[in-house]
Amino acid sequence: MRFALSAAALLAVATAAPAVATANPQLALIPDARSAMQRVEPRLMQAEGMPYQHTVQIVLPASYAAQPDKAYPVLWVMDNAIMTSMVTGIVDILVSGNHMPEVIIIGVGSAEEEGIAGVQRRYMDFSPPVGGTFLPDGLNGKVWASIAPLPEMPQLADKYLDFLVDQARPALCAELRCADRHLFQGHSAGGMFGAYAMLARPGSFDDYILGSPFIAANGGAVLEMEEEFAATGQPLPANIYMGVGSEEADEWFLAVAGIVSGTAEFGNRLAIRDYEGLTLRTKFYEGEDHYTAAPRVVMDGLKHLFADEAAAIGSSWPTKPE
Repeated sequence: MRFALSAAALLAVATAAPAVATANPQLALIPDARSAMQRVEPRLMQAEGMPYQHTVQIVLPASYAAQPDKAYPVLWVMDNAIMTSMVTGIVDILVSGNHMPEVIIIGVGSAEEEGIAGVQRRYMDFSPPVGGTFLPDGLNGKVWASIAPLPEMPQLADKYLDFLVDQARPALCAELRCADRHLFQGHSAGGMFGAYAMLARPGSFDDYILGSPFIAANGGAVLEMEEEFAATGQPLPANIYMGVGSEEADEWFLAVAGIVSGTAEFGNRLAIRDYEGLTLRTKFYEGEDHYTAAPRVVMDGLKHLFADEAAAIGSSWPTKPE
């Protein structure tokens, strides 16, 4: 038995009789659309006030060339080297099944061929400029410092956020057909940076997918920011999907990093505050660790955030005749 039908076969099935008229497979019904997204040659961009360049990987929707007048939401992916390929594969699958509309993906970070240098830069990119250290507070920080002390490094999250919103976004969207909806995806330290971005510049992104966020980083700077933000009484316009693996509580180093406890505390605070304009969905993934939780959070987050659009698109398969 063949695993999948071709686009032509799907089109033939979907248009064979009135009984299947409600089916609407997105790509099969778009003449000349590709079957999957298209990676563009990566480019380097220099952020103002930062001492190194970032690799930017653009991935275009499968129908981008076939629909020259259409604009697409933009999904910004942190940790380009290890996350962009995974996120692209998940988007391709979800679009094929009409679980979400097509999007432009922009991955930002180090290049895929880089090693430890890219990892070290991400610590600087994601580190809020407070506290003087990337480490957690209290017992967690003491244990971490005793086994894996970190060198002193610039804390550049404010400059990195400005680069994404004020520099990269207008430059790239001047050449790409970006719709007025920008989604953020980050995992671990990248997830913490998403929480920082939401509080430091409310409205900088419309939607957030935060996987296993390292909320305890920088002495719990994000929690302190949330406390200060709550005191202002401002609305917090954002749709958040946040997830973490249950096994992260038992893995020793992730326990040192406080991944599960930090995620729970941040989610609990947001739920209690009931900020105007904020929607929140938090999920704990039974049996998943820091790595296996990542694709599940991305997939479920995209399905959650695009649930209304998916319902409007409809099923990708013929429906049963009435």
